Amino acid sequence: MLKMKLTLATVIATLATACAIKQDPTDTYAQGWRRAQILEVGKDQLVVHSDKQDCRKALTANAGYTKFAVATYSYGGNPSLKDKRIVAVPNEVEVGVGEWVFVNVSDCKLALRKVGLRNERP
Repeated sequence: MLKMKLTLATVIATLATACAIKQDPTDTYAQGWRRAQILEVGKDQLVVHSDKQDCRKALTANAGYTKFAVATYSYGGNPSLKDKRIVAVPNEVEVGVGEWVFVNVSDCKLALRKVGLRNERP
């Protein structure tokens, strides 16, 4: 009985500590970065439902991007909630359909970043 009480106390203490930890202000999620999957790569033929999701509109011609991609990402902490966004692909980066990348959903001027071998943050 005592062992069960100690285990329960440990679990409660762990949960209380986890809830009390503040989110790091340098967190990449808070800065708008989301892990996303490439659905399509191209330039002019890419389509999304609204201009808000199309970063080509926010970039000027002198931004230097020649490739764009449609990426899908989860939002709201729910993997079932998905959205799409057209993002710039850096000219020196090769991406293909199905690849995992990071996209910034709060700043269209930031191009996608490839996910490394260990799925590290951007």
